[in-house]
Amino acid sequence: MKLLLLGEKCNPLLPGLKKGLEESWNISKWQPSEGPAKLSELIKNADVIILAGDALMYGNVFSHLHEAKNLQLIQVPFAGTEWIDKNLIPSGIMIANCAGHEIPISEYIISTVIALTLDLLRTETGFRNGSWERTGTLSDPDTMHGEVFGKTLGIIGYGLIGIETAKRAKSLGMKVYGINRKAKADIPKFLDWHGSIDELDKLLKESDYIVLACDLNESSQNLINKDTLKKMKKTSYLINVSRGNVCNEEDLYNHLKESKIAGAAIDTWWVYPYTNKDIKNPRPSKFPFQDLKNIIMTPHNSAHTMESDERRAISIVNNLKDFENGIEPPGFVFYGNAGK
Repeated sequence: MKLLLLGEKCNPLLPGLKKGLEESWNISKWQPSEGPAKLSELIKNADVIILAGDALMYGNVFSHLHEAKNLQLIQVPFAGTEWIDKNLIPSGIMIANCAGHEIPISEYIISTVIALTLDLLRTETGFRNGSWERTGTLSDPDTMHGEVFGKTLGIIGYGLIGIETAKRAKSLGMKVYGINRKAKADIPKFLDWHGSIDELDKLLKESDYIVLACDLNESSQNLINKDTLKKMKKTSYLINVSRGNVCNEEDLYNHLKESKIAGAAIDTWWVYPYTNKDIKNPRPSKFPFQDLKNIIMTPHNSAHTMESDERRAISIVNNLKDFENGIEPPGFVFYGNAGK
């Protein structure tokens, strides 16, 4: 089988792929700086391609898919596939994603839960600048921070990330709720309550922290909007590691600005360098989230660890082995639809 790695982000995967795959797999690499002629030369013989983010942003890869006469599988080295239009992928070509990122993302979630509750960033900045306003020797309630013990964390999209997050939340003495599109017959491990998306109101009203860990699709687009935000506690926090468009951009900004919820941690956004190529470092929203004092902002890097890349490589190897043996891989998402 001929495997083509597209993009520099594939490089950390290479040792794991070489270790996990049989020698019969012929692995080649390409990155955008090598130009379209080299891509055309390599893609025409590829059976499988792994498509990294930089190749997606700058490599114009999809315009070359018609040259890939042997292509059977497009593997992405991350979870999200909402950006792929199946009507642009030739029919019969499989799309698969991978796992392996859930541990660092869950650690990010828990760290932001704690940082927001302790008002850690503002306290550290104030003290660094010379203020003792929040010293523990004072009894003023306004200078006190909170505790996570005994609080309720609600996870929208209880999958691999949700499971790892729930494990860690339980160790802190938290109550954990979770919802999926459909309720499970039995309450999943690490949860105190589980419901369907039809029971979203219960999770919103009773949770002190709302974690968005769902995929982006027609039903989750703008799931968090002015109406659902109104159902959250004024003292609750929103943490988004899903996709920016799960939230209505304007509604979330206004609720945070007006302190209708306590705060947020946002790792996934509406604007990226590849969506606004005219600006090198664009702001991640058309609204000035950076001016808000009650949020933590990060540049979609919650999964960015070497260990995560190593686990992703293992997940991809498992996908490729099953694919080679005619078995539907665990990462299967859908087939292309173009030409049908």
